[in-house]
Amino acid sequence: MQQGLRSERFLKLYRRLEGLLEKRYSDKRVSSGSVVMEYLHDPDSTPCRADLDMCREIRNLLAHNDDVDGQPVVEPSEGVVELLSGIVDYVQRPRLAVDCGTPGDRIMFAHPNDFALDVMRHMMRMGYSHVPVRDKTGLVGVFSAGALMSFLGDKGFANLGDDLRIGDLKKALSVDNERTDDYLFFDPTITMTAVRKAFEKRQGPNRRLAVVFITEDGGQHSQVLAMLTPWDALKDRH
Repeated sequence: MQQGLRSERFLKLYRRLEGLLEKRYSDKRVSSGSVVMEYLHDPDSTPCRADLDMCREIRNLLAHNDDVDGQPVVEPSEGVVELLSGIVDYVQRPRLAVDCGTPGDRIMFAHPNDFALDVMRHMMRMGYSHVPVRDKTGLVGVFSAGALMSFLGDKGFANLGDDLRIGDLKKALSVDNERTDDYLFFDPTITMTAVRKAFEKRQGPNRRLAVVFITEDGGQHSQVLAMLTPWDALKDRH
C-alpha cells in the first residue's frame, strides 16, 4: 500500500512541476514538446538537470508501462519522491543573483571627486579589482586597473599624480569603453544560473565580463542592488 502511495505522490508532484513549467513558458515556448524537456534545455535547470532527467524517465515508466497485473514496473523510493519535491521547490523559487552578490549597501563606491591614488590604496587593502563610480545621478562608470591603463595610454604616465581624481578618468571609466572590461546590467528577476552563463560566455576577442550589476530596473543609472564578479559565480556553483 505504501508503495502505491509513493507512486501517487510522485506523479502528483510531477504534474505540479508540469503546471509550473507550463505557466513559465506560456508566452515563450520554442517547441510544442514536453515542457519538462524544454526546461532541461534551459540554463536555469543546470543545478537539478541530472536529477530531473532521472525523474522524467521514472515518470514515463510509471505512466506508460504496467506489468501483466496492471502494476507499475518501477516504484519510486521515498528518497526519489523527496528529490522531486526539492526540484519543484527550486523551480518555484530559483536562486536569484541579487541574493548572491555583494549587497548595494556593502559595495565600495567611489565618487568622481575622490583622489585616484586613495581609491587604489583602499582597493589594494580590501582586495577589490573593480569599484563602481557614482555621483548624484547614479552610476557613471567603473574604476579598475583596465580603466587606469586606458587613461594612462591616452594621457601618459606623467598624469598619474597625487592630484589625479577619479572624475579625470571619465572616458576610461565608461562601461562602453572598448578598451576596458565588459559590464552587464540586469533587473532583480535574473537568476544566478543565468548570470553564471553570462560570465562563461566569451564577450569577444581579448574581452571578458568583469562585473554584473543588479539594478532596480536593469538600467545603468538606476539604484544598484547588488554587484557580482566571476568569483561570486564560481563560489555559488552547485
